[in-house]
Amino acid sequence: MNSDQQEDWRVSYRAALLEVDPARLPERIEIAFETIQKRMDVMRQNQNWNPAEHQDLADALANLRVLQREIPPSNPNRKETRLRASNP
Repeated sequence: MNSDQQEDWRVSYRAALLEVDPARLPERIEIAFETIQKRMDVMRQNQNWNPAEHQDLADALANLRVLQREIPPSNPNRKETRLRASNP
């Protein structure tokens, strides 16, 4: 497992969770979602399954979905991107 890749998704995920500027939140969520998906794709391609990390990734995606629902509809920066679930 590449620890840099593992750390990349965690950093972007934390940034989304800790973002206090509502205008920047949609972008942070999108970046976190993309890095999580990339990590899951790498794990799938390499058949390098770490059950604990996979659970962390799944939990992070679920939390991002909740966070995305909390963005006020009137926010002009709100992205209507649907965060898709990714299964092994």
